[in-house]
Amino acid sequence: MTEILVPVLIILIGLSLLKCPIYISVFCSAIYLQLAVNHMSLTSLFTGFFEAMTKNSLLAVPFFMVAGSIIAASSLGTRLINVCIEALKSVRGGLPIACVVANAVFGAISGSGPAATATFGKIVHEPLSQRHGERMSLGIITSSAALSTIIPPSITMIIYGVATETSISKLFLAGIAPGILIVLIVSVYLIINCRPVPGAKKDPFSLKAFGKALWKGLPVLILPVLVLGSVYTGLCTPTESGALAAAYSFVVAVFGTRDIKPRQLLGVFKDAGRTTGQVFLLIAASTVFAQAITVAQLPAAVTAAFSGMGQIQFLLMLNILLLIVGCFFDTSAAILILAPILLPTATLLGISPFHLGMVFVVNLAIGLFTPPFGLNIFVAQSVLKRPMGLISKSCVPYIVLYIVSVFIITYVPQLSTTLPALLMGA
Repeated sequence: MTEILVPVLIILIGLSLLKCPIYISVFCSAIYLQLAVNHMSLTSLFTGFFEAMTKNSLLAVPFFMVAGSIIAASSLGTRLINVCIEALKSVRGGLPIACVVANAVFGAISGSGPAATATFGKIVHEPLSQRHGERMSLGIITSSAALSTIIPPSITMIIYGVATETSISKLFLAGIAPGILIVLIVSVYLIINCRPVPGAKKDPFSLKAFGKALWKGLPVLILPVLVLGSVYTGLCTPTESGALAAAYSFVVAVFGTRDIKPRQLLGVFKDAGRTTGQVFLLIAASTVFAQAITVAQLPAAVTAAFSGMGQIQFLLMLNILLLIVGCFFDTSAAILILAPILLPTATLLGISPFHLGMVFVVNLAIGLFTPPFGLNIFVAQSVLKRPMGLISKSCVPYIVLYIVSVFIITYVPQLSTTLPALLMGA
């Protein structure tokens, strides 16, 4: 196994250090495996590259990307955060908790952490800084956006489902309890530790103001109910729910609230298309890489290497591996590369694919706000114009909280497996 892994890691890490796009690094590794290890022609590699992008389940990705781009370009994100602020502003730590809850709801709409960072960063950074200090503001904005990859419907879960041939609808169900757990843990921390900046204005709860915000926010609050409700009642597949989310967001933003003018639509669709193209290239490259390592019998070698371990030791090693990988690799790339390798071992140890999926998703979500390559950190720096070092330091308490959540999710598998078993017979 070592003689296979070492050259592959050298190619992956070397090309990444040379600032090559990650899909090129992965595809070059697949070419090496196919030629030098498997001694096969490249025909199947290129055929697999194109076939990987034709899977029906991947149609959900562009639909949710479009929905997220429309929400980010309209006032729907502002309306959402305003509802949460008005509901929680009299609670200790209410404003940062509102940011956490809004990110959780946003996750139930778009499934994109960077989009959540950009959307809410512009809205809540200044009031959060005034009330609780800039470090609190930067930390909560950057870290809470990771909830968008954990709360279903999640693009990360869709990619895991495609990589491991696991039911995406059941993965969505598996993500509900872990997402709620993280919201609760972070909220308790904020209630205990939030102390307003001296002289900061305190706003009492106003039923009138809350009712007004709720009325304005109703169009966006309906969206998670439509998306998740349509999936869990069996009316829609995840792909169809993504199309529903995109169509609903379009109608509301263009014809309802009229935040987006027809001339702005091209820019919105270009942003969504660019991101979707990047994701699909990565999926295609990682799929042929997974096929190449399977032919090279790397998953079997990994299974043999872990054969002496029990569930507890395997999951501990997996957590450590994913936390490290998440700091350096794109979330989608990490799942597409590692999940097919580690799933056979997990299955032999009696670990549910839904439980394994949540361990992957939550661990790699931490990488979104962990230096040196946390994507949310880069987005926050771009949007808020603050030093990367300051943003990274501000995220440290939330990294600790998420790691605590990871270990609870890891060693209490019922959090991930109960809902799929109850509602869909997983």
